[in-house]
Amino acid sequence: MVKTKRLAYWAVILGLFIISLMGEAAAADLPKTYVAFYGGLTIPQSLKEGRALNVPTEIKLSDLDLAGSAIVGAKLGMFLPGRSGWLGMETEFFYTNPHVKQQDVTVTIPALPFSSTAPFPGAHMRVATWAFNAIVRFSGERFQPYIGVGPGVFWGRISGNDVNAVGNDFGTGSDASLGLNALAGARFFVTKQLALFGEYKYNRATFDFGGNAQLHALYQAQHFVGGLSLHF
Repeated sequence: MVKTKRLAYWAVILGLFIISLMGEAAAADLPKTYVAFYGGLTIPQSLKEGRALNVPTEIKLSDLDLAGSAIVGAKLGMFLPGRSGWLGMETEFFYTNPHVKQQDVTVTIPALPFSSTAPFPGAHMRVATWAFNAIVRFSGERFQPYIGVGPGVFWGRISGNDVNAVGNDFGTGSDASLGLNALAGARFFVTKQLALFGEYKYNRATFDFGGNAQLHALYQAQHFVGGLSLHF
């Protein structure tokens, strides 16, 4: 609960900062704001550093392979005043569901030592992200490459059947975690206000899934997206 409240506090602070920047640009009559909508493909890496939470003896899991997934999202941002302004700020929200694949899972207890491998039928996984990015663009009349990076609040949820045996489904658990959102892309202006863009994104966050899943894991994913942006 304390962790979630802290994440919400910083998200509100960053949101108010972006809104204040937009207000200053509007007062100066410099329309540098944009909204964008996009979709594409998520290619996740395996869940790494898996281990059981809240147990007296450390229990480690082998890497859990994740399936590719569709991703959808939206952005709101602005560039600082000046026609060739190169620095901007944006906030975005996107959603993907890279489910855990059916696979063999190895459980290791280093203290004993003990190791056992059994089949695992898979589990549903969903990740929603609210990110705040600093953007640097290379201005051109029609073609504008850009890069960006910033923090994101990642909401993760994993779900399966409530059983506590290797070779069966996970229970259900969720977590909110602060992580990294990095991106690189380019936009092409079809008109003065309408642009097409393509973008690569990289995410990294650590989840402590609670509930009856009780799983710690490192989440990493690459996203390839394309969409439309409106500039005003």
